[in-house]
Amino acid sequence: MLLEHLPPTPVITPTPPTPPETNPAPRFDVSAAPHTKIPHPALPDTYDGDRAGGERFLQSCVTYIQLSSEAFASDALKIAWVLSYMKLSHASTYALRVF
Repeated sequence: MLLEHLPPTPVITPTPPTPPETNPAPRFDVSAAPHTKIPHPALPDTYDGDRAGGERFLQSCVTYIQLSSEAFASDALKIAWVLSYMKLSHASTYALRVF
């Protein structure tokens, strides 16, 4: 037969398709930034003992302490720092008794 004289058909194994190249979004590399200092949060305003501004004063103190935790090694240091901003009116009277 004529087909017997033909060479055998080579077996081709399929190769998986190459995934398309994607360009990932560039990430901000902190180490490559020109300034390595972390910005400091705003200091609290001086507190006068007014109850209307008490929560705002406390929240600004807590925020500062949390964002600058490396500067506050102990609770005593945190308390002294907060008392140092209690300089006016009733707040200063209290701070002087405690401090």
